[in-house]
Amino acid sequence: MKVKIIIALLLLSVRLFAQEKKAADSSFFFNIALNSLEASKQNATFLLRNGEDQISKVNLEYTRQGGNYKKSQSPGSGYDITFNADGIKKLNRFKLYGSFAYTKSRQQDLAYALRGEEIDDEPFYYLAGKAGDFARQKYHGRGVISYELIRGSLYLSSGFDYIYYLSDRSIDPRMSLNWFDLKARPELTFVTKKINIGIGAHIGYGTETTTIKYKNKDYSEGVLYPDRISYLNYGYGYVVRRQNNFSRRKQYNGASLHFSGSTGLWDGMATLDYLQSKEKNMQSLQSSLLTDPFSDYTSDKLSGFLLMTRKYKNNVKQVEASYSHLAGDDYVYDLLGKNYMAKNTHASLSFRNSDTYGKRTFEWGMSAAYTKSSKRDIVSAHFFEYSNIQPGLHAAYYLVWPDKSRFSIGLAPSVILPMKTDILVPVTQETEFTRGVVYPDYAYRLSTSGMLNLNFRYINTTLSKTFRTGIEFNSGLVKAFNKPEINFTAYSLPGDYRYTANLSLNLYF
Repeated sequence: MKVKIIIALLLLSVRLFAQEKKAADSSFFFNIALNSLEASKQNATFLLRNGEDQISKVNLEYTRQGGNYKKSQSPGSGYDITFNADGIKKLNRFKLYGSFAYTKSRQQDLAYALRGEEIDDEPFYYLAGKAGDFARQKYHGRGVISYELIRGSLYLSSGFDYIYYLSDRSIDPRMSLNWFDLKARPELTFVTKKINIGIGAHIGYGTETTTIKYKNKDYSEGVLYPDRISYLNYGYGYVVRRQNNFSRRKQYNGASLHFSGSTGLWDGMATLDYLQSKEKNMQSLQSSLLTDPFSDYTSDKLSGFLLMTRKYKNNVKQVEASYSHLAGDDYVYDLLGKNYMAKNTHASLSFRNSDTYGKRTFEWGMSAAYTKSSKRDIVSAHFFEYSNIQPGLHAAYYLVWPDKSRFSIGLAPSVILPMKTDILVPVTQETEFTRGVVYPDYAYRLSTSGMLNLNFRYINTTLSKTFRTGIEFNSGLVKAFNKPEINFTAYSLPGDYRYTANLSLNLYF
C-alpha cells in the first residue's frame, strides 16, 4: 500500500509540474547549471532566487556496487533501484519545490552492522560477525513551500524532510528494522532586487525499532558459533551480548542563516546551519511492552556552504566551498557518565570553468577535500583517529546537435592521501569488534588510493514537443595503490578495488 501511495504522489507531482510547452533541459545538462539548480533546493532563500517558474525531472535509476576495497561495515556487493520525481513551480504567490523517491536495495555479504543506513558517528546498534544479505526499502519525501506575505519583500516558508525506512536480514541473527524521521524547517526570507536574507529553524523527531530473532536456537545460546552472537555496540569497542528488542527516539532542533544575491557578474548562495540531535536509547523488558532507557546520545553539527557563479559572454566560472564539524557524546545510565565521544570534520573546495564555442562547450576544474574523524571509547580504552586529503581534477565536453539533442562526457580523477592515522587498543581489551571492525578499518584508512569517475549524458528532443527524454551513465572505480601492513590480528583486510555503476533513464519537463 505504501508503495502505491508513493507512486501516486510521484505521478501527481509530474502532472503538477509538467505543464510548460518548453522543457528546461539545459539546467539538467551542464554541470555548473546543475550545481546551481541542486543548491537552490536546499532552502526557501535559495529557491526564491532561482529564476525557473517551472521545471521538473522524473527518473528511474539502477545502481550496482561491488569490490573488496571497503570498510569493514560495508557490503561486499549490492544494488539499488530508485524511482524519483522532483520539480520546482511558481504558482501565484507561492514558490514550491517537491521531491518524492522510493528506493529498493539488496546488499550482500554485510557483517558487523545489524542496522539501517550508516551514520558514522552514531553508537548503539546491533552487530554480529556472520555476514549476511539485507533487503531495504526507503521512502523519502522532501520539499519547500514558500508564500509571499508582503509582495516583493517578505516570504514565509517551510522546508520538510520525511523518511520511512525498512530493513531485514535473512540469516541468524535475523534483524528487522523500522525507522521514521520527520523534520521541518520554518523560515522567514527578506527579499530585495539584489539579495535575499533568510532566518530559519530546525525542528523534528524520529523513531527507530530494531528486532533480533533466531530460527536456530543453537546459534542464540552458548559460544559454539561465535560469529552468530549478537552484540549491542555501546560506542567503539564496548560491546555487550544482547538480543532483546532495541529502540531509539530522536529529537532535532537548530537554527540557520541563508544568503543569496548578486554582486555585478557574480551570483552567490551562502548558508550557515546548526543542528542538534538528541537520542534516547531503550531496550524492551522481557514479557512486557514497556521499555527501559539505558543511554542517551547528543550530537551538535555546524555546517556552512558557499556557491559563487560568474557568467560573462560565453564563459562561466563557479566556486563551491563547504564545511561541517560534528561533535557527539553519550551518557550511559549504568555507568553514571560518558563512555563514547566522536568528532568529524569535513571541508571541500572546488572550481569549475566552462567556455562555449558555438555548439560545443569545454569544461575543466579542480577540487580538494579534507576529512578528519576520531572516536574514543572509555570503557574499552579504544581510540581511533584518521585524516586525509583528496585532490582531484575534472574535465567535460558538451555537444548540442542541430536537432537540439545534447551529449556530454565527463572525467574526474582524484587521489586519497592519508595524513594521520592513529590507533590505541590495549591487548587485554580486544574484542570481536576490535578484530572485526577497528583493525580492518585502521588498515583501510592507512591505504593510499586513486579514484576515477566517468559520466555520459544524452538528452533527446525529437520524441516529444513538451518534454525531453534522456539517459545517463555514471561509473566510479577506486583502486588501492599502497596498503601498509598492520601488526594486529584482523579478521579481514581491505582488497584492491571497489566499483560503482549507475544507469538512469530520465524525463525532463
